[in-house]
Amino acid sequence: MPVAHIRVLKGHTRAQLRQLVTDVSNTVARILQAPKDRLEVWVTEIDPDLWGVCAEPASDVLAREPMESVEMPFIQMVLMSGRSKAQYHALIADITDVVAGILGTRKERIRVHIAETQPDNWGIGGVPAAIVRAAEIRAREEANAAAQAAVAE
Repeated sequence: MPVAHIRVLKGHTRAQLRQLVTDVSNTVARILQAPKDRLEVWVTEIDPDLWGVCAEPASDVLAREPMESVEMPFIQMVLMSGRSKAQYHALIADITDVVAGILGTRKERIRVHIAETQPDNWGIGGVPAAIVRAAEIRAREEANAAAQAAVAE
């Protein structure tokens, strides 16, 4: 369920953006111990004419200053409740490191926002996640019980 939306200024290479998707995905999966098939990471590039910095379009500021001084990558994540504060802090630190390393942005310019949602407030295929999760947990418990019964025979 974890999702991360990364907004950056247009101007990075396709290879950098692809690496960003891969490395942020792996970082989230590692820290949250989340299955990779359950997480989504996407990047949106913003036209510098439509990104304001110091009350003017970033395109104007970029004419005077380098990208790493102008851009403020913004990573917004939505996670189901139940994660620890240590996991949130690790996500903020490690994702900042990943973004800085790939894009060359100064760390103090990077912002990470984690929004926590309750399972009843998140839908999966039209069904609240609380219901989907309960069904998955029951199915795992039944599979484990069946496996243990087979071993006992």
